[in-house]
Amino acid sequence: MEIVSEMYKKILESFQAFFKNVGREISNNKQVFVKIAVIVIPIVAIIIILNLIISGVRNSKCYDVRKKIGDYVDSYVMSNNLWPTINGDNVVIDLENVEKVEFKDEVCTGTVKITKVNDDYIKTFYLENCSYCSAGDFGREKNEYDDRLNAEVVVYINYYNVTNNNSRWSDYIPFEEISTEETDGVLLPLNEKDLPKISEEAIISEIIKEDKVFYSYRDKRWLWYKNNNNDYSDFSSEQPEGYSKKDTRTEIRTEYTEWSIDYPEVKDYRVIFTDTGYRWYKKGEDGEKIWWNNGEYYPEEPEEGYTRDNESKITMYRYYDKLWRWYNGESRGYSSSQTSTPPSSLHKYRDEGITSYSNWSAYKTASSVTDENAYYREEVTNVHSRYMIKYKIRTFLVLKKALERSEFEETVGRTLEEMAEDETIDLDISFKYRY
Repeated sequence: MEIVSEMYKKILESFQAFFKNVGREISNNKQVFVKIAVIVIPIVAIIIILNLIISGVRNSKCYDVRKKIGDYVDSYVMSNNLWPTINGDNVVIDLENVEKVEFKDEVCTGTVKITKVNDDYIKTFYLENCSYCSAGDFGREKNEYDDRLNAEVVVYINYYNVTNNNSRWSDYIPFEEISTEETDGVLLPLNEKDLPKISEEAIISEIIKEDKVFYSYRDKRWLWYKNNNNDYSDFSSEQPEGYSKKDTRTEIRTEYTEWSIDYPEVKDYRVIFTDTGYRWYKKGEDGEKIWWNNGEYYPEEPEEGYTRDNESKITMYRYYDKLWRWYNGESRGYSSSQTSTPPSSLHKYRDEGITSYSNWSAYKTASSVTDENAYYREEVTNVHSRYMIKYKIRTFLVLKKALERSEFEETVGRTLEEMAEDETIDLDISFKYRY
């Protein structure tokens, strides 16, 4: 860069000497202006180009110096937890407190101001003893920030008066109806309409989620019998060897079989069902049909996303079998229906093999299981959540125009910190930059 500067000086000196000589001839030679135009214009262009080169080199070197100093400042601020926390606020760091940076064989001194600008921090370097990188006068304000230049942040402040409000609580919402992904740190309902309604002008400050355990139960039921006759078989569709009688009150059934194209063997205890089976497919990325289970038939959509092929269909079958207990001697005398507790004082024996369940109850806030019903009552829990929204309503801006920080604090008679901590006030802060 020193070589470029010397060239710049020599060209400027030559130009000045030439201009003096030309001045003597102006009165005598009308063609001198043509000579000036031919010679001066290229020289001016060269000067401008050299000036841009010099300025660019200097800006690049100063950027590197500021970057190095800025890294040391960041480390110091982080170690001492000095970051400004209020938007528009700043902290000033004396370079005496951080590791030294040399430029042009001199140690750069001065201060660095760190301003909180929304979610970022912008440093302004007031450097001294740092050759041409020392701070000079800052120019006119601009709206845009250029991080390659040394910018002085100008903070403008206005404010709103606000009222802080709470919505009503929502109804409790089951766990299954709540998102598993957080939004602003809160698990919200899948259906936004489940949240409390608030004004369209409201500004949400916080959404409060309150959890509560809810309980649901079902009761196990049995057939009960009077006579404790143990000469009873296990369940069987056909009469087992050694048993002479079938107790029709003990009828139960097997699970349904899988659907099949093969017609099942007919039995007097078998209940057969028929339905139409289809082939099912979904489209691949190339539009090709991908068949479920290589083209097997099935009456219902086998998996989500499959489409029925109406061109291919076939009759399919499934069934269940009835089963009973078989016995010798006297019948046990079963009750007419399944119940959780003995239906009478006579029916005091329960058949553990003949059971059913009631439907699950609606969820309640208290458990329904007691010592007395624990042998037949099953219970599950589910975390339900309800929501309340904290929000604020703003007035119009109080001041006619935003003021610079010092003027703002003088006008309102309070500091920026005091205004930021006041819950009845919302600050409106904007930024401009001087380079």
